[in-house]
Amino acid sequence: MSTHSTIGVKMEDGSIMGCYVHYDGDTMLERIEQYLSARTTTDLTMLIAKAQLSGGMRSFYSTSLYSDTPDTDFLNDNEPYAIDETDFYEDHGGTYAWYLVDYETGNIEKRFKHYDND
Repeated sequence: MSTHSTIGVKMEDGSIMGCYVHYDGDTMLERIEQYLSARTTTDLTMLIAKAQLSGGMRSFYSTSLYSDTPDTDFLNDNEPYAIDETDFYEDHGGTYAWYLVDYETGNIEKRFKHYDND
């Protein structure tokens, strides 16, 4: 089951560079922390920019059946899809979770969608 999410980096000027992530939205916090312990927020920003060009990420920094080395898989939709500060917390294809990384500190803000049982 996929839980769609949005990952973004909040830049020093308050702008946000973000993208859609198709799988594992509820489990991304640990993977973002692992990614940032091995890389920088600049690396994450560049990865997001690459994902924006392909429509987003299929999965972020995940292992696979074939490799224990985490990697990011892109959608390759042939249609760019960029998320910024004007629409970061909106619903992007059934978004379940939003992860926003502060560019300067690397701190991660996370939000989860709450469903009403009405």
